[in-house]
Amino acid sequence: MTLKNIQLLIMTALSPMLFSQTELPPDSAYVVVDENGHLSVNGERERYWAVIGKPFIHVNGDIEKSRKGTDALLQRYDDLGFNAVRLWNVNEGKGADYEVGDGSGTDALDYFIAKLGEKGFRVWAAGLGNRVGYVEESDVDIIDDPATAEAWKAAIKEYNEPAFEHKGKFKRRDIRHSYARIWDPRIEAVYIERMRENATHLNKHNGLRWSDDPTFAVWELTNEEWWMRRMVGGGWTKEPKFFRDQLIRQWNDWLRAKYKSDEALKTAWKGLLPSESLLSGSVLLAPMAGKSDPNLSMNDSNPAARDALMGMDQTYTREDFNAERGGDVLSFFLEIQLAHKQRSAAAVKTFGKSCALSPTVYDTGIGYEIHSQYIHQNADAVAHDAYVNGWGPRYEEPDLSTAKNENRKMLMQLDKERISANEGPWMNWLLKPPGISQGVPWLEHNKVEGKPYLVYETQIQQPAKYRADFPLRLVALASIQDWDWISWHYFAPNDEVGVDTGAWNRPMDVTSGTHPQGYHFTYDEVQNAIMRQASFIWRNETLDAPANPTKFIWGAKSLRDPASMDYAGSYGTSGMDMMQTVYQYGVRIEIDPTREDDEVIGPVVSFAERKTHNPYTPTEAITFDWKKGYLMFDDPQTIAFTGMLANYGEEVKFANGFVLKDVAINNPEGIFDPVSNGYIAFAMTAEDRKHLVDSDKISLSLMSTSFNSGFEMDTELLLDKGQPRFAKTKSGGLPVLVARVAATLEAEVLNGMSYQFLDWNMKEIGSGSVTDGKLIIPSDLPITIIKLKR
Repeated sequence: MTLKNIQLLIMTALSPMLFSQTELPPDSAYVVVDENGHLSVNGERERYWAVIGKPFIHVNGDIEKSRKGTDALLQRYDDLGFNAVRLWNVNEGKGADYEVGDGSGTDALDYFIAKLGEKGFRVWAAGLGNRVGYVEESDVDIIDDPATAEAWKAAIKEYNEPAFEHKGKFKRRDIRHSYARIWDPRIEAVYIERMRENATHLNKHNGLRWSDDPTFAVWELTNEEWWMRRMVGGGWTKEPKFFRDQLIRQWNDWLRAKYKSDEALKTAWKGLLPSESLLSGSVLLAPMAGKSDPNLSMNDSNPAARDALMGMDQTYTREDFNAERGGDVLSFFLEIQLAHKQRSAAAVKTFGKSCALSPTVYDTGIGYEIHSQYIHQNADAVAHDAYVNGWGPRYEEPDLSTAKNENRKMLMQLDKERISANEGPWMNWLLKPPGISQGVPWLEHNKVEGKPYLVYETQIQQPAKYRADFPLRLVALASIQDWDWISWHYFAPNDEVGVDTGAWNRPMDVTSGTHPQGYHFTYDEVQNAIMRQASFIWRNETLDAPANPTKFIWGAKSLRDPASMDYAGSYGTSGMDMMQTVYQYGVRIEIDPTREDDEVIGPVVSFAERKTHNPYTPTEAITFDWKKGYLMFDDPQTIAFTGMLANYGEEVKFANGFVLKDVAINNPEGIFDPVSNGYIAFAMTAEDRKHLVDSDKISLSLMSTSFNSGFEMDTELLLDKGQPRFAKTKSGGLPVLVARVAATLEAEVLNGMSYQFLDWNMKEIGSGSVTDGKLIIPSDLPITIIKLKR
């Protein structure tokens, strides 16, 4: 057992005593993973709907504006159906001291966290290890190893020379971007210590360290590290020589432990390169995803190997080696990465009571990579994301003659189908087979049985005419797959929210450049209205999941397949069945390295059926009819319809007796692209968790689309794939032009219920009582939400 492991065991043993030194909330106050693999508090399951971005207000020198702004934001989150925050500002706690009311950023942040706790909100601590600063030569003594101290310091000196390119600028290599952190004990130890400093920061507004505060519900080691993908891409070859040699020594040690002799290794690999030998530790760390340079892939401290291989013009690719060798590279990388994650997570568990009880996430994202998913699977919870565009290029048949295999052909075909516009320049996702996917899926298929599933980011990109359906499509998927947390990217309010009564009346943000993660939903009435309804539908566990989801089990052969070094190269042709299968049957995924072969247990909708299977009916309450272009919820607690009503019929009848009819869309003068196909998003739910016919508290929204005044877009230019994104696009300004929807909602049980019309600022703009069982929804009022009470 290593010294490091002994230290971790001691820390773990001492942690209960450390916790008991302070009066802390009872265990029942904390978010834990229950026996069914879901998030729960005090024995009750919880689902979380979270904002990401700029979640609190800090105005330098103006404490009153900061406090009022944060209070106003908390009310706004509550009004819009949020109950959680994925917090990037966790790093501001590092060593920060302050006095309550001193106006500092830390004071403003801790005030926000304390207020979140008072309101029952929860926090996901994002990227605890992302912003942990730089490792310094003075950190050498964190591990007692005099023999390597000077060489290590020289390597760190090289680290601290500006050479790391980030967003076009060169900067020092920080700990987060150190590949060697995974295999170098000193950098890892510094990383863990810095995370401890972050997590154990004392919040003077509530007297709790963050690590003990039950407001914190999820602890995340890194965000989008994607280490394996970058390693097989050759990222490690850019590390200082000390760390490269360190890695290659570990690689040779790993091979020696597995094969014992050169003969056994040569047999398994069908040969070795000149002077490669386990005895001398001279086996190249190759192949990688691309070309491998022998000068960077070997430990050149061995003279014979150096003389044989250094200076060679030869480079190697995967095709130069058999699959077993490539599989060993992947297995080695996976083993050292997982060991690092497990050591780091074990340390985090000792930082405080919340850290010990609440789930730890190892990393986030890269959803169609088997190695990434394997790391997720070993953590307390799984975290993935997805973004989709609101527009796209013209569809063009891919040139499949360039594909190396059948799997690549399928990937190329799917990518073209998913990214292409289908109504002018617009992506009308309801007229495509269901999916929250630009190409291969990231969100759909990665649910692991017995683990919470967390969405760390999602959004649809502006400009998007057809975006009101996105929250309902996402919640349908979230219900089918039984998710636990959804985070919405990106909320970015102005600093006047606490003092300006019209603070929410601002132009919608339109993404610029090539970055798809626009923070447009902050000022988007249309999307927020439907997001709010979707939140209550999902948080109240309204829609059931399929009873017997299909299970995809992937064995060692797939986990070690060198083809998986390429993006989207994982899972082979069978993996292409997962997305379609999710929407009909639900899916669970398991990666089992103790078995060789893959197995699918349950029915599938194959990739070949993607253009014919319709409708998708995972449960009686959910229908995706992509041929007609609609999604419908028909459940005793909630009803919803989104899509082209013109394709469906004149009215929508639901099983519980509700009827939506007399629908008319009022396109305001000057709106960029008027709605002509009856596109609507309607959602109604019982907020008290009762059946709608018995509920005393109902809310609903009915929306279509909107554009800023003066919005312009050269649609032909956008449709031309060779042109820059967003070229000749003008964001426009106020007023936001909303295509309002008039309708009649009819049901006998509505009789006598009082109604209240609320606008975008949550102000009442109309009220009354329902008569004749008909709620008349006008289009000449700016209605965002309708609330009904009995």
